[in-house]
Amino acid sequence: MLENTDFINYMSAWADRLEQEGRYGTAHVYRFALRHLRTYCNNRPFRFSDLTPCWLSKFQTYLLERRLSWNTVSTYLRMIRAVYQRGVDQGLANYRPRLFHGVYTGSRPGHKRALHESSLRVLVSNPQSIPRLEKARQLFLLLFALRGIPFVDIAYLRSCDLQDGVLSYRRRKTGTCLRVRLEPWATSLLRHFQSTDSSSPFLFPFVRREGAEGYREYQNSLRMFNRDLRQLGIRYGLPNRLSSYSARHSWATLANCKNFQHELIRDAMGHSSVKVTETYFKCHTDEQIDEMNKELLNMLFLSDRRKES
Repeated sequence: MLENTDFINYMSAWADRLEQEGRYGTAHVYRFALRHLRTYCNNRPFRFSDLTPCWLSKFQTYLLERRLSWNTVSTYLRMIRAVYQRGVDQGLANYRPRLFHGVYTGSRPGHKRALHESSLRVLVSNPQSIPRLEKARQLFLLLFALRGIPFVDIAYLRSCDLQDGVLSYRRRKTGTCLRVRLEPWATSLLRHFQSTDSSSPFLFPFVRREGAEGYREYQNSLRMFNRDLRQLGIRYGLPNRLSSYSARHSWATLANCKNFQHELIRDAMGHSSVKVTETYFKCHTDEQIDEMNKELLNMLFLSDRRKES
């Protein structure tokens, strides 16, 4: 009967398929969502017909009570929505408009990841004496120089992706094709990290094998990189916690501060829409807003005091 298919088993099968397609990162997040779903359902059967606005609202509350961030809750709910929509497409469920209207599936600004221009200049002009921290500094600058390329994309670049000073690749998250012309500074950094293993198909040594083993290598490389970046940020006294994604946020924010068009930044980063791009930055900094408030208050209260005197 329609909608009697077990939703959890269907979602698990979809995660298996993602792994088979080599989309290990997406499958990994699906399995985290499944873990919470199974716990909430107390391992009882959960059918497509059980998916109602009331149930979704209660599940959202449950996730928030587990102290998950709004963005994490939104991610899990979007995955449930994607599985439901696939079920509808395959005739396993009826289409119910506005089913997810009462739960949050957007994106909220999290902790500030972008570095101020002055902090970026500190990174550029102050090499580290500790080799692994210096390596992390240079790799961070390489990510920035390649238009804020995510670490997952640079880790899986292949030698054939680099031709005549141009890097051409497909984003692993969205499938968007990007082309980056390497500036001399970026070329110098790239050569520093380029793999010397002629038998490896990958441009860099962060991943050496294909499949699930390669994904574990990527995770280990990312974990060590972020560990070194955190220490690097502490040594520099940076106000924001430094991570691999800080390079991407910093590139977008700096481009925005220099008044480049949002559509241009969107295309450079391979986003599907300007709305996605604008989640990376505010139109104005907190400091600019504070100065505006200060000027308005001075204009009002100081002029009033002058009249009294």
